[in-house]
Amino acid sequence: MGRGQNWRVVHPDMGARQLTLNHSRYSPGAEFTQHIHDESEDVFVVLEGGASVRQGNVYTPITAGDAVFVPSREVHGTVNTTDHQSRLISFQSPPDMALYRGERDRPPEATPKPEIGHISAVQIITMSKGGPVFDKPGDWRSVVSAGKGAKHLALDYIRLSPGEGFEHEPGQGEEIYVLLAGEAGLDAGGNHYILKPDDVIFLNSGDAFSLSQSGTDPATLIHCWAQV
Repeated sequence: MGRGQNWRVVHPDMGARQLTLNHSRYSPGAEFTQHIHDESEDVFVVLEGGASVRQGNVYTPITAGDAVFVPSREVHGTVNTTDHQSRLISFQSPPDMALYRGERDRPPEATPKPEIGHISAVQIITMSKGGPVFDKPGDWRSVVSAGKGAKHLALDYIRLSPGEGFEHEPGQGEEIYVLLAGEAGLDAGGNHYILKPDDVIFLNSGDAFSLSQSGTDPATLIHCWAQV
């Protein structure tokens, strides 16, 4: 997929039916060419470095800590317009099987372009400045939600200070947590795990666990789930 390095993390081949997660690295100048998801919504998060969202000849810079919400049928691409490597993760719901078959990866002359006069519906949000969620522990922010026009997925940003934690209640759809920074302890099904940065939790409907910050630094996470 694209001209960078891309890995499938959560995907249909491992049983995911509502939500997918991909991990990408782009060297300077590398581009995931412009494409459209027919039904899927897309959220990608910049973990390191920077890039630009491309729509036709419009390039909008994004940097580490930004999330980009792309509604279905919105033309978009990603280009590393910086002098340093960039690293991103992306979520889609429902899964776009054409993406995994390589059908979205076309030569530049064959890529879709926005119509003349099109007003973009893509949203770029600094995750740490999302709307606060007051009934949650730590610094919990709503980044992508139904209130912002999303129909298929939602995403929160969570920062837990030393000693803070939460109980994840069973949901009705698939969910993913990604630990971005720090360390966390997770208890599920009678087992205890220590999570490090870039560790991923994939949950099916009905799964539950408890998680708490551990170590000396705050734990920062992303929580993405399928709206069902």
